[in-house]
Amino acid sequence: MPNKILVKEMQVSEPQNILSADQKSSVHENSFFADDLHQMANAVNYRRWQLDLISPYIHGKVLEIGGGIGNFTADLAGLAESVVSIEPNMYCYSQLTEKVSSLTNVTALNIDAESLANSLPKGFFADTVVCMNVLEHIQDDVSAVGYFTRLLRTGGRIIILVPAVPAAFGVIDERLGHFRRYSKHRLTTLLTSSGFTLEKIKFFNLIGLLGWWWNARVSRRKNQSDIQIRFFDRFLVK
Repeated sequence: MPNKILVKEMQVSEPQNILSADQKSSVHENSFFADDLHQMANAVNYRRWQLDLISPYIHGKVLEIGGGIGNFTADLAGLAESVVSIEPNMYCYSQLTEKVSSLTNVTALNIDAESLANSLPKGFFADTVVCMNVLEHIQDDVSAVGYFTRLLRTGGRIIILVPAVPAAFGVIDERLGHFRRYSKHRLTTLLTSSGFTLEKIKFFNLIGLLGWWWNARVSRRKNQSDIQIRFFDRFLVK
């Protein structure tokens, strides 16, 4: 999947409004979303590639927004002092808790982002917020980023990975509950308008864009291909 990775340094921590109920993630209790996460869990080299990119920025107390089935949670725990991982999808949450059950520095919560205020310890601030493949599922991403700002200590970082290139949006995006794919300009504007200073932004996995575009615009696939993922992970990821 073509993505871009964004690392920002927080400069302000002014209060923002908590997300309202009608701004929740579009990811519901559906098997397609969970199946996609399992497909990507098998892309070992691809996940390692992503982790290598973000690992220099992981430290201290980490808040993982949307832990999914735990594809990255244990790795984050190995780099951080502690990890709080939230996941609203009940099936994914059960998989997540099973994967991190032996890790004493991980707390998994079956909640959505707007429930965080009532679920985190009083006075909690994260050193790093990790938001990988989540923002595209949130209709009001502006309010979401503003809310995540509240949860970061001054000087903390937010790491964001999102699907890129709006022209590649297709049926698979729709089935996954994506509201959008991002351009570099839109993502930059979204973060800077919330008070962040850009530290690094880059396109990631442009090779995968060709396959995603083909599936969306030519073959009109309604699901990702295991064969394509295995080929990409084995031969194209270095």
